[in-house]
Amino acid sequence: MEYGKNHSHITGDFSEHLIMYWLSKNGYECVLARYLGIDIIATKDDIRMGISVKSRSRKMSQSSSKITISKPETHIQHVKNSCESFGCKEYFAFVLDQDNSIKGFLIPLESIIEQFGVSKASTQDWDLKYFYKDPRIDIFELSWV
Repeated sequence: MEYGKNHSHITGDFSEHLIMYWLSKNGYECVLARYLGIDIIATKDDIRMGISVKSRSRKMSQSSSKITISKPETHIQHVKNSCESFGCKEYFAFVLDQDNSIKGFLIPLESIIEQFGVSKASTQDWDLKYFYKDPRIDIFELSWV
């Protein structure tokens, strides 16, 4: 199966809106920020989150729970700086489309740093399988047959 030429861009837009939909359904007020480092600002009660959304759309033969992050140290610093500017707690959201399902993860930055550290390398793999049992992580799944 071949993807459309604009599939990567469509995947990113879809993922940002899917995360906002899911948060809104759970009582959060959301705005698409698209500010350096963060894509969404979401608030509920006394919680204000600055969320960087990362998405992957994988073909059936490319199943993996890993997300490769480019320039992780720089990206994390952008997230921290933007969240400081807007008074937000730092989060990442991951949307993974593979194997007839779409999984969404909402993970506090502190959990990512605890699990993987912050690499100065050009890329770093973050394996989402480590977060299934962490009570700080919210996960949802859409599946089809």
